[in-house]
Amino acid sequence: MGSIVSIWIGGRGDPRRRRVGVAVSTLTARSITLWQNGAMPRPLVYVLVVCLSMSPAVAAERDVLAQQLRAGVAIGGFPNWAERVIQEWINRARVDPQAALAGCAGCLERACYAPMPPLYWDPSLNRAARFHSDEQTKQSYFAHDSHCAVVSNIDQLYPVGCDGAASCACVGGSLSCGSIGCTPWNARVGLFGTSPTGEIMAIPAEPNTAFNLWMNESASSSACGFSSGAGHRVLILTSSGAIGVGASGRVAVGDFGGNGVPYRIASGSHYPQQAASVELWANWYDASAPRSAAAVVDGQCISMSLRLGTSKNGAWSATATGVGNGCHRYYFSFVDADGATVTYPATGSLGIGPCADWDTTRLQGSCASQSAPSRHRTVRH
Repeated sequence: MGSIVSIWIGGRGDPRRRRVGVAVSTLTARSITLWQNGAMPRPLVYVLVVCLSMSPAVAAERDVLAQQLRAGVAIGGFPNWAERVIQEWINRARVDPQAALAGCAGCLERACYAPMPPLYWDPSLNRAARFHSDEQTKQSYFAHDSHCAVVSNIDQLYPVGCDGAASCACVGGSLSCGSIGCTPWNARVGLFGTSPTGEIMAIPAEPNTAFNLWMNESASSSACGFSSGAGHRVLILTSSGAIGVGASGRVAVGDFGGNGVPYRIASGSHYPQQAASVELWANWYDASAPRSAAAVVDGQCISMSLRLGTSKNGAWSATATGVGNGCHRYYFSFVDADGATVTYPATGSLGIGPCADWDTTRLQGSCASQSAPSRHRTVRH
């Protein structure tokens, strides 16, 4: 798998000085090619010395950029619509916890929560969470710890080679802990190559219902911190880093941990999955407020308004109408303080109705002429 870096050719003051993109493979110098002013690629073997001398910090920055260019893009079917909704609902609540908990009579510790940055999507946490959703559905139980010793190579098997059934997910192919012992929740998440900090679950997996169950549980006291009565809410509103949600069976699972890759549109989705009118939500997080915010549905720009939080860390919303039948493609388009357009997903589009949640196609909208977004705030649940 190659990567692309950009370099300058020519010294300062040289009229021929230009910036070019370089495709680099770390495996062979023959894979290096040069794009110059839109021309066809040609070999540029001597650039290999420059690329191989990149510091670890530069390489890490390049990897982050590559992941940002895939923000919101489904990878092998991860995430799905319900998982996107739950992540967005969580980030929406985090920008203004007091407003999000306004209707919760049992939230005695409500005053403990302050606005927090968004939780970014993590593919390993997403896979771990959905596997646990599937294994609970297939094996008919509801618990954080697995009900068997999960095979050590489950990350390679799931989901194509194993759907969560005991016959393929459990050591020996049976729902038994055996001499090894049942796999604890954190060790199971670790099998997917990441370290968790917490996990939440709910039945049913319907995203809005599951989220409200987590947020509106009754606390036994007003003390701050994790407790049996407010544990789900504490994880949602105080965790940092990343999240992966699993919602494919009857159980919704959220796994917290990792660092995530920062992207200014941290999350976005729509609800309900299809109706004559659906709400489109997206979270913006940046040092500066966006110049404008829009949802582009079937190529038409719909201006978004700030509903919760602040213009630098807030949840923005718009309503799409006339989408009750058929498939409708959309994406979010924000213009940052410098005039650059930021979209979510970074490429392709999301789907309303009986169509793929994410697809490579995008009916481009021209939203550059729209006015600055409204910043009227209302409490939404």
